[in-house]
Amino acid sequence: MTENPVSAEEDFGLKQSRELATAMDHWLELFDASLSEQGLALPQRPLQALMMSIREEVIEVKAGEERLSNQGSIGEHAETIWFRVLYDAVEFWYSDKYGAAAMTAKGTAPLIGAVMVRGAPFLISGPANRMKVEEEGEQAWMYFEEGLGEGEEAASWIINGPDLSKLDDSARDEVVAEVANVAETLRYVEFRRVTFHSDGNHEVQKLIQSTLTYLTQAAERLVSQRTPELGPAWFDLQMANETALKAVIRKKTGKQPKIHFLDELLKRASKHEVIFDSKLLSAWPRFDDISEWRYGQGHPRGVVDFYAAYHMTLALVRACMKQINPRMKSGFGILVKYKPWSAKDAAGNYRG
Repeated sequence: MTENPVSAEEDFGLKQSRELATAMDHWLELFDASLSEQGLALPQRPLQALMMSIREEVIEVKAGEERLSNQGSIGEHAETIWFRVLYDAVEFWYSDKYGAAAMTAKGTAPLIGAVMVRGAPFLISGPANRMKVEEEGEQAWMYFEEGLGEGEEAASWIINGPDLSKLDDSARDEVVAEVANVAETLRYVEFRRVTFHSDGNHEVQKLIQSTLTYLTQAAERLVSQRTPELGPAWFDLQMANETALKAVIRKKTGKQPKIHFLDELLKRASKHEVIFDSKLLSAWPRFDDISEWRYGQGHPRGVVDFYAAYHMTLALVRACMKQINPRMKSGFGILVKYKPWSAKDAAGNYRG
């Protein structure tokens, strides 16, 4: 006996999608080649391919005596059954061509950090934005904040971590505080990445993005607990500090120095109101050493030193980002309506 049998309705929908996809195959091949040249991500292509089909009038829809062509906006058609039928067919074509996994929308990347619990490193994976469902399957609020929002508990974002309730109160409070600090700092940077108005200077925004990327890589390498990853992880911390400092300098002066020494970069950034105790950099490894560690050479400092350096980096990054003012206040929300053509299938059922 077959488990989870396919209903007649679902079977008809699948058969319908396959037949339509086959009929549109030659056009979809052509449109997909164009979308590929544009570098459009796979999950975004079905909608664009369908819109191209309508715009180029390679398909025409007849509803009763009325013929619907490329007139009107997507908003006029998105809720209609015919649009969902066509979207299902195009999505089927893409899933058949590239595989269902490749067509899954990735959404906003999580913010990745690390925390030590009982001397062992664990990954933190927190949402870039706080979501609050307003109407199930229909719409939700997305909040843009520079820290933790209402009801968020960063400690719940520890991946495969130990049971914190088994720690004594002091140790548990320390872990909770450290996780919150990591999560809030990552949100602080992410908020500026999203809301910073470049005024034509896109390089500053790139530096902010790079800061997040290096912090992510440093955390992932630490948690991997693979010895060869520790040297490159030190380089990631070095670069996170550099890109944060250079983001401030570039925002204030329009250019950035091509140097790697953090004490000198901090000295220049301090002229632009970055407040950070330079004495904390006195124990930072020499850049020449970090460069060697990056390529697996030498003997990088251990996990304990690295974790202390990680938190120092978070503090320096935050001090830098404080001088990159967002163009809107933290906590603003946007009510987002789900895409009706991909939220529901042709039968009107919510997708899994």
